[in-house]
Amino acid sequence: MAYWLAIEWNNEELRAVAAVRRRDRLVIEHAFAVPLTDAVRPSDNGSPESREQTAENIGKRLAAALAARGIRRPTTFVAISRSLVELRQMSVPPVSDEELPDLVRFQALREFTHVNEDWLIDYLLLDEDPSQPRNALVAALAPELFQDIQKTCQIAKVQPERIVLRPCATASLANRCVPPKPDEIRLLVDLLGEEVDLSVVVGNKLVFMRTARVTGDPLKEADALVVLVGEIRRTMMAAQNQLGGGRANHLVLCGQTPAYQALGQTLRERLDIETTCFDPFSHFDLGPEVAESLPDHPGRFTPLLGVLADEQEKVAPAVDFLHPHRRPEPPSQRNRYALAGLGGLLIVVLAGMYGWLQLQELDSRIAGLRNRQAVLDRQLKQAAETRKLADAIQAWSGGHVNWLEELRRLNEKIPPAEEVMLGKLTMASGARGGEISLEGFAARSESIEKMEQALDDQQHRVISKGKAEDDSQKPYKLRFGTTVVIVPPSSASTSRPSSQRPATGPAASRTTPNAPLAGR
Repeated sequence: MAYWLAIEWNNEELRAVAAVRRRDRLVIEHAFAVPLTDAVRPSDNGSPESREQTAENIGKRLAAALAARGIRRPTTFVAISRSLVELRQMSVPPVSDEELPDLVRFQALREFTHVNEDWLIDYLLLDEDPSQPRNALVAALAPELFQDIQKTCQIAKVQPERIVLRPCATASLANRCVPPKPDEIRLLVDLLGEEVDLSVVVGNKLVFMRTARVTGDPLKEADALVVLVGEIRRTMMAAQNQLGGGRANHLVLCGQTPAYQALGQTLRERLDIETTCFDPFSHFDLGPEVAESLPDHPGRFTPLLGVLADEQEKVAPAVDFLHPHRRPEPPSQRNRYALAGLGGLLIVVLAGMYGWLQLQELDSRIAGLRNRQAVLDRQLKQAAETRKLADAIQAWSGGHVNWLEELRRLNEKIPPAEEVMLGKLTMASGARGGEISLEGFAARSESIEKMEQALDDQQHRVISKGKAEDDSQKPYKLRFGTTVVIVPPSSASTSRPSSQRPATGPAASRTTPNAPLAGR
């Protein structure tokens, strides 16, 4: 029996789902979890020896679990947490889909702090128009973690065919089990023990993901539920900034047990949002063992089931570190060369032995020159493409704002903390300048006017978004919003008065909310 096996592990447990294909259906034969609390060695500060020992321990546990269930030589897929990779949204110049993989990797090596050529890099494209700046979620997997995965699989005598990002697989299955409505913005909540995956999906496209740590079980403990509600709120705020004001209007829980349904009702009441629970196993046929007794926490197997559903329907994963996006291979010239060789051979046969020897020598020289020409053509093409990418990046980054200088100026101009407290600072830049949005609280109306007057000058135009009474942050009594438009020096002399200035939309944003845009 040929098995498909999807696996994932963390410091808490190893989870696995094994399935077989029967006609056009996928049957889930085994779904199990193996505790790993005594197999992981977090106290050794991640030393190479400790990591190798941990990988060996997990591999042995997996091998024993597979042997006990008679699973041999399965086609294996590995899912990993978003918290284990470097993830960042990037914007690159308008470029075709064929050129995009090279450009994304080129820019990722420049923008990620610790990423080098040894890292595995793939991306999730957020838009489809090649005539506009391309936005993508770029993920990078460290070579050390890749080696740990390979070591664990080697010990377990399995070979990973894919290494996918866990939230992408979860979103894929959720779209099948709970088809999205038009223009719906959904927040997927997947409880995974000590971690919870929070992913925002617009239509069928995953646009934002983060993994938060929750101590305790929100399905049973009130304190853990409070933490979960806070993480959901932070995720919705961060995604709203990224979506340009769009807000999640549908909460989807990965699980449909009575505990999940009770949690969904509580979240609906506390967050005032439509909430849906779904059973991740409902999309599949179940073998006798799984049908008789589902796992204690079926929602934790959602990403693994999503991986298998994609493979069953031959859908390429959104992010696959073993098969990242690449430039298409050029068309083969084999037929052309074969035809030329056949013609040359016919001439040699008709010319006789002497002519054949002469033509053989000439053919050899021609072949050498052609090979040399092909090498030079490839080198010239690669050099031209590299230059094109470098020029595009240089042109794209030429209009960036000096944000460190703007932060220094803001620090000097803003009134003291006794008068003004900032709650959120958003910075956006584009080819024509930049914009700083301030939201916060003030003790007096005069403090707000003083701040706006101090921030306004020839190259900075202040737009007041209004103020309102709000005593939620005592001793501050007013809540305000202010926008500072940064005018490039070349256009500062021709800019209009502040009362006539239009607000400009950002091309790319740097945001400092109460919670990070991505990551824990």
